[in-house]
Amino acid sequence: MIKNLFTPSGEPATYLKKLYEERHSVVFRLTIWYAGIFAACLLATLAAFYFIVLYGSSHGISHHALSELREDFREYFGVPLAIGIALSGAIGWFMAKRALSGVEEMTRAAVDISNGALDRRVPVTGRNDEIDRLAQTFNAMVGHTQALIEQMREITENIAHDLRSPITRMRGLAEMALAGKRTDEEIASTAGLIIEECDRLLDLINTTLDISEAEAGLAKLNRERTDLVELIADLQELFQPSAEERHIELQTSVSRPVFVPCDRRKMQRVFANLLDNALKYTPEGGRVTVLITDTGQNATVIVEDTGTGIPEADLPHIFERFFRGERSRSTPGSGLGLSLAQAFVLIHGGTITAANTPRGGSQLIVTLPGRTS
Repeated sequence: MIKNLFTPSGEPATYLKKLYEERHSVVFRLTIWYAGIFAACLLATLAAFYFIVLYGSSHGISHHALSELREDFREYFGVPLAIGIALSGAIGWFMAKRALSGVEEMTRAAVDISNGALDRRVPVTGRNDEIDRLAQTFNAMVGHTQALIEQMREITENIAHDLRSPITRMRGLAEMALAGKRTDEEIASTAGLIIEECDRLLDLINTTLDISEAEAGLAKLNRERTDLVELIADLQELFQPSAEERHIELQTSVSRPVFVPCDRRKMQRVFANLLDNALKYTPEGGRVTVLITDTGQNATVIVEDTGTGIPEADLPHIFERFFRGERSRSTPGSGLGLSLAQAFVLIHGGTITAANTPRGGSQLIVTLPGRTS
């Protein structure tokens, strides 16, 4: 039996390791206390019975005297036994109450949180038992929930702000169209402006839904073998007139085709947003460079500009929905382009990061896994 407690190499068996790991648990502590109290009471009872009854009977005590001794034993031992049972129950209740006090605290915290106190947390005692681990998990869950609620509140406020502006403009245009006599050309122009505002609203709503769908893992990917060099070249041709208009040099640096399995349309939107963002914040006479490399199992695309760079305080937030830095508030945009790019890259199993270059510009780095030959 003892040999079964150890492995052939002399190490303790698995269940002994588990028992040792549970030494800080509430169940272990309660078991030790209850077992100790019960064993003490039982030993006291056996000892009393041995010394008073059995020990006395071995010295020639008569049956009548032994009967009286038993009566006295029951009379005098009954009260201490009752006290011992009551005391063990009180100690057991105290220990259970103390051990499970964290559950009561957690219940009170849950009630407070349900009443709106999202900053409420359960104290962690540091005993590293089940209650402590439950409290840590509970606090982490509440923190995550609080962050989601704050993010939803911020997103709602941003959506309301972005919807109010175009709706106000459309209402103003409609009022102008109804006020007084207007020519057919003026009415057509007003209708065209209203359609543009409607398209902007639809784009905002659709982009928000696309991001939410991707983050929830519900976006469908139509993966196909795609040459990133060809894809970027098509986008470069699309953005070339805009770059030339502002005298910005738009160039691509690549040595050979780089193939990855991806959803072509989603990747087009990703790199279109990155190029649009780079051109938007690059001054006239600047340069935007797209570097495409193949690093074995991954393909990397770097979009680098010679603009003013990203403030260090803004770097951790540029992929958040509707985030607009101080420098970008005067630039047209919804603040969703980089959020959409990150969401689409992540569902492909890739990464996207941002950094400033030593020369003062910024670069966005996209890494996509799963290169195919």
